[in-house]
Amino acid sequence: MDENLADSDIAQERVARFGTLPPRIRPDDVVESVDTDSPQEMPGAAGTEAQRQVFLAGG
Repeated sequence: MDENLADSDIAQERVARFGTLPPRIRPDDVVESVDTDSPQEMPGAAGTEAQRQVFLAGG
């Protein structure tokens, strides 16, 4: 009985500290996606500094 009481106390403390959990995501709710963008080529030496910065920033 004390173990169940301790578990509920721990659960209440967790909810008070972190809030409630979002709803569980079931495996059937997940939709797989595929990235269809082609990879960008690195700008050559003739590219502008702005183009290099965009490339390095991942844009």
